[in-house]
Amino acid sequence: MSASERPFAKLWLPFWLLLALAGIATWVVLLNGAEEPRAWRSLLINFLFFTSLAGGMVVWPPLVATCNGRWHLKVERLASVGIAFALPSLAALVLLWVGNDLWAPWQRVHYHQGIWLHPDFLLGRDLAGLLIFWGAALYHLKRRRSGEGKPSGAVLVLIYCLVFSLLGFDLVMALDPYWHSNLAGGYFFMSGLYIAITCWALLAASHPAAEPDQLHDLGKLMVAFSLMTTYLMYAHLLPFWYENLPREVRFIVPRLHGPQWAPVSAFLLALVYFGPLVLLLPVRAKRSRLALGAISFLVLCGLWLERWWLVAPTFEQAPRLGLPELSLAAGFAGVLGLGMTWMRRVGEGRS
Repeated sequence: MSASERPFAKLWLPFWLLLALAGIATWVVLLNGAEEPRAWRSLLINFLFFTSLAGGMVVWPPLVATCNGRWHLKVERLASVGIAFALPSLAALVLLWVGNDLWAPWQRVHYHQGIWLHPDFLLGRDLAGLLIFWGAALYHLKRRRSGEGKPSGAVLVLIYCLVFSLLGFDLVMALDPYWHSNLAGGYFFMSGLYIAITCWALLAASHPAAEPDQLHDLGKLMVAFSLMTTYLMYAHLLPFWYENLPREVRFIVPRLHGPQWAPVSAFLLALVYFGPLVLLLPVRAKRSRLALGAISFLVLCGLWLERWWLVAPTFEQAPRLGLPELSLAAGFAGVLGLGMTWMRRVGEGRS
């Protein structure tokens, strides 16, 4: 870091701290208000988004290395600092478990899935899976520093796919116990990689070590994973539509045919699913720090809305987006920013 950048860099820590404290404090106040269940669902939405973001960022460098790529080495640390959100994500899941009486739809109802949807069994296995994932991520980073991280990286990628598929099935699909989809888990972990590559591109666009060729590669990966995520959502919905399966169309009806939610779905289609294809199609847009950074930030905001869109229509007939959701989004962003800033400083001190 150059001397001219240090005074500006010092402002990030108080900014992230203020954002974290203000966001979480606001959420706690709302938690004791009239819309307590909505505030708890906000915790679930933000857990799903920020855990996908941080987990996916940790997975991306070993994923590239497993494919024998080397283009990412100068910006690898920007993604690896996602490990800083390990403890906050585990704490959020424990909090969801403790407060599941106030938000979980499985309370005191015996569904045909039996014990599989018992809240303690469901959240217990998710917590165990997330512990395994973050433990494997920490082990891989230690092996990576010693120059022997390729085998552990391949294992980490596999664990990510399994654990985040489970989170998709348990914390998105199972919110409506009568809805079934074999692709829910696959869509969740692949869209998590999309969230992570978008954040990695945003961080690289603001980092002086990132070269135009690396920005170009990150931009191309954003386009590729936007198309992959679009394909999985299309493959997800197409059988429901042409076979008119009663249990499966429960996902489609409120989101695509409800008059209040249909505009949100159209907005996500334009920004999240096809936006990168249009906005990043020119080579200049992918190689420009300003253009790639602005587009990445815009798409990242859209991807947060996508996580909200996956959860909220199951409980709300009309979109309601306000302080309960946005306060905790700001709080989690502040916690993530604090952790990433600290990790980067530790890494720079070691180098």
